[in-house]
Amino acid sequence: MKILRDKKAIALFLLPAFIVYSIIVMIPILVSIYYSALEWNGIGKKTFVGLSNYIKLLGDGVFRQAFCNNIIYIIIVMVLQLGFGFIIAVLLTYLKKGRGFIQTVYYIPSVITVIAISQLFTGFYSYEPLGLFNIFRKLLGMEPIAFLSEYKTVLPAVASVEGWQYIGIYMIIFYSALVSVSPDILEAARIDGASELQILVKIRIPAIANVIMLSCILSLVGALRGFAAPMNMTKGGPNHRSEILATYMYKKAFTSRDYGYGSAIAVIIVILSILGVLLISKYMDGENE
Repeated sequence: MKILRDKKAIALFLLPAFIVYSIIVMIPILVSIYYSALEWNGIGKKTFVGLSNYIKLLGDGVFRQAFCNNIIYIIIVMVLQLGFGFIIAVLLTYLKKGRGFIQTVYYIPSVITVIAISQLFTGFYSYEPLGLFNIFRKLLGMEPIAFLSEYKTVLPAVASVEGWQYIGIYMIIFYSALVSVSPDILEAARIDGASELQILVKIRIPAIANVIMLSCILSLVGALRGFAAPMNMTKGGPNHRSEILATYMYKKAFTSRDYGYGSAIAVIIVILSILGVLLISKYMDGENE
């Protein structure tokens, strides 16, 4: 164990991971910051414009719409992934048989490509011919809805796809953390007369606070990077009602070939990710104190 106290040894072990991380994460971020200060179509001459692209973002109505949509998108995704993932994980701790089967069923969607899941849900949301969800609505005596065409339903419909797909991952994370809580502590609490709800709130949740914080960070960053589902299902429509920052960045950079403007949006996404991580970390640290 002496090697774990040697800072040089620690640095040596971290070096390969740091190099890989720098190549695939840090260098692209720095390049995006550089490009965001340019006016460039990817082929012609690069013109340095400083903060001009960021100033234009402030007056861009579509960017503001995408920013607001992204906030709603994040909330829906996080509630589905973390909320349902945690509830299922808690229920699994009380299950005696069939636990592995249920875990597998919930985990399978997370290993299927987002494109396949998006196509599946596009069929479920279909208005003509009636998809699965509209068939259920009709059986319940309700009128069918064009989920992916109506302003009020398109964003929740698209966000729910990514939220549902990765519930299984957070279920596994939460379940692994919950079963690691000492059974002796739980048994002592039951002997003292604590209800299962009190045990959950007063013992289990505080014991896995760090895991909850990590899960919140992973879910937040994942939602901010959301792209495939909205792009494949609606392409940001109708009228940008399901446009989020990642899809708008793609359109500006690779469709309009305005790499400087697209890079500025990418930098905004990175900044929002960092701020989100800091806010979650600060909040959870405050709760632990």
